[in-house]
Amino acid sequence: MSQHSTYHFPFASYPALRVALLLIGGIILAHLSGSRISLATYLATFTALFITWAVIEFSRNSHLKLWKSTLTIILYSMMAVCFGAGLMSAEQYKQELHQTQTAPLQLYEWETITIQGEIQSRGKSSGGRNVYEVNVKQTHFPDVINWLQLYTIRVYGNDGDPLIPESHQSVEAQIRLYGFPEKRNPHEFDYGSWLLSRSIVAHGELEYVIHSESGRSLGWITIRQHVRSTIDDLFDKNEASLAKALFIGYKKELTGETRQAFSRAGLSHIMAVSGMHVGFIVAPFWLLIPWLWRWTWGKYLGVIILTLILIGYAGLTGFSASVSRASIMAWLLTYGKLFQKLRHSVNLLAVAALILLLIHPSELFDVGFQLSFSAVLIILLIMPEAQRLIPLRYRYNWKGGLMTIVLISVLVQSGLFPILAVYFGEFSVIGPVANALVVPLLGVVVPAGLLLSVAGPWFGDAASLFSIPIGWSLRWIGEVANNAGGTSWSYLSVADLSLWIFPVWLCLVLTVASFRIPRLRWKLSILFLGAANIMLMDLFIQEWNQNKLTLTMLDVGQGDAIHIETPSGKHILVDAGRWSPGGNSGERTIIPYLEYKQVDKLDAVMLSHPHADHIGGMPDLIKSIPIRTIYQSDYEYDSRLYERYMSLADSANIRVHYAESGGIIDVDPAVRLFILGPDAATAKSGNVNNSSLSFRLDYGETSFLFTGDAEAAQERTLAKRYGNFLDIDFLKTGHHGSKTSSSPRFLNYATPEITATSVAFQNRFGHPNREAVTYLAGTGAKNYFTSLSGALIFTSDGETIKREQ
Repeated sequence: MSQHSTYHFPFASYPALRVALLLIGGIILAHLSGSRISLATYLATFTALFITWAVIEFSRNSHLKLWKSTLTIILYSMMAVCFGAGLMSAEQYKQELHQTQTAPLQLYEWETITIQGEIQSRGKSSGGRNVYEVNVKQTHFPDVINWLQLYTIRVYGNDGDPLIPESHQSVEAQIRLYGFPEKRNPHEFDYGSWLLSRSIVAHGELEYVIHSESGRSLGWITIRQHVRSTIDDLFDKNEASLAKALFIGYKKELTGETRQAFSRAGLSHIMAVSGMHVGFIVAPFWLLIPWLWRWTWGKYLGVIILTLILIGYAGLTGFSASVSRASIMAWLLTYGKLFQKLRHSVNLLAVAALILLLIHPSELFDVGFQLSFSAVLIILLIMPEAQRLIPLRYRYNWKGGLMTIVLISVLVQSGLFPILAVYFGEFSVIGPVANALVVPLLGVVVPAGLLLSVAGPWFGDAASLFSIPIGWSLRWIGEVANNAGGTSWSYLSVADLSLWIFPVWLCLVLTVASFRIPRLRWKLSILFLGAANIMLMDLFIQEWNQNKLTLTMLDVGQGDAIHIETPSGKHILVDAGRWSPGGNSGERTIIPYLEYKQVDKLDAVMLSHPHADHIGGMPDLIKSIPIRTIYQSDYEYDSRLYERYMSLADSANIRVHYAESGGIIDVDPAVRLFILGPDAATAKSGNVNNSSLSFRLDYGETSFLFTGDAEAAQERTLAKRYGNFLDIDFLKTGHHGSKTSSSPRFLNYATPEITATSVAFQNRFGHPNREAVTYLAGTGAKNYFTSLSGALIFTSDGETIKREQ
């Protein structure tokens, strides 16, 4: 007689895991619903559920006995979800309230105010400027108003000069407020959201320090300054910057190139100062655990020592989120070891997540939180199975240890692929090899270097001697990162991943973890295959819908730069932004955007005219990306910038075609591109704006018109020559909204449904001109400006044009 049984996951052994999953579900619910569901609604729902639960739990009704257990479990689960949603909603409400209370700061943007407060932290920007985060207690506005609202401001020093001494914490200073940053282009880091996530509601430039003084003689800030000074004394400049990053997570002195090299080498985690570092610090303590077991009170003494070690290290790193997370996990896991409860490591991990989410529910959406817990979860679930891949004869010797390091690196890098790809767009291929060359050193270098950094002055001259091998190790780590991450094949660029990759990834991890539980494995395998099929269907639908033309008007300030992606995947760039003595739109905006979009070749570059606000990025573009053909008007302009880009184009064997009225450009069979101007007679007119390359682009039933900086004279020529052929759906307005363009007669022929103007906010030309805006409004079109909205993205399916952003 055969027995049939099904496997049931032992949820009873993981109470914290159950609660954590339900709480996370509620946090996600509140995050997705936003302000559509109020905090009061969540509180009322929770109260109703609690009352219902209490009535059922304490009821003596015989009819409820059969369903009592099921109903209470359902209600308990719903209460946990509702509680999580309420927590998230309360945090959102608190943030919104704080932003409302500090809204008066926006009235004084670009003006000078006086603040008094305490410096919370300090560091350096990527450009070398001093950066201070100040908890403001009092603000003095220009109109003699003293404001006592508490808030945090991020302040930038002048050219890296140390205006405020390291030992000073209290400060009174004049600050020129900046406008609060917005995400202006699709590829850019959302600096404003990052500031708000740190409860920073303003930023500005430090103009003058009125007064500063030392704070408390002893505190974490003073201790951290002492440690950084000791590191500077023990190592040379390059070693010291890396030592600060590795030992205490102070990465503000690292260059952007160094950070990128570590990231592409798969070694950025060693500078994050999180679980691995805390593990190195706690590892010596684990050697004491058998000795502590001998005493009656040894376990409790161990808990006290462990707590002091973790609080001390967290304090040295500024109680960073990553170290705080790792410290809680390390404390719980070590507590489990002390009290023989390590068999519930996953449950202890869930307890750590619960503690953090109860304090800050929004941590769930922090990439550091996701990376930390995902990495530990992958190690706990998969490593026991993966270790079986190591031959038994090597498993317990030094060879097995090295194989374990490589195996952990492979598992963590592979397991974190979805998060790394979605957030950073890159995935390190060489990471496992680089980690095998570096991580074994860190087990000695991090504890020894930290000890030397804290207690170096007590060792006297011996400290310099001890620092020599640590310095060698730091140089080795830097060389590995630079060599491993400095090649194009060390990493993969990833873009536009389907969000279904996350459930597919989770199901795959759980399937591998349950490899030796057949009755669970086949169920998870079915879930994995189901999620994978849905993801493939989603990708197929996306591919099916790719028959669209996408136009992205980048925000390059007072200039033009427009990227057009045709339905067949061809790429056209219309103008290349502005040039200024401090940089150009090519290096700052266009090239990073093209890298973000994974554009590896430009099929056509349409340059309307050779002014610096339209060709500014061309030299850098020619050096950075292959260009098939440059189309421009036959106007030889007397400027170094024009001569330089023409010389570079010639050196790179890029075809330069002088387009004239009546020409047709073949870029993609799905689109038609008609050159409307200039004609031969006006191509070399005195006003270069009126020699702008103008063209019409048609896709299906939709049409787009681009006129560069064409002024009224060229607009009259276009209207006279083409008449109703100018009737289009989308108009890129001429000359940034100047009064010299967008003339009424021209607009009467164009009759656009959508207009888009590329213009800087508060520019010195006063663009867009009120008269031009009035004419544009009179067309009845929807009018958009990059100065107000940032980058503008439009798509056409051949029938209608739709704004995406």
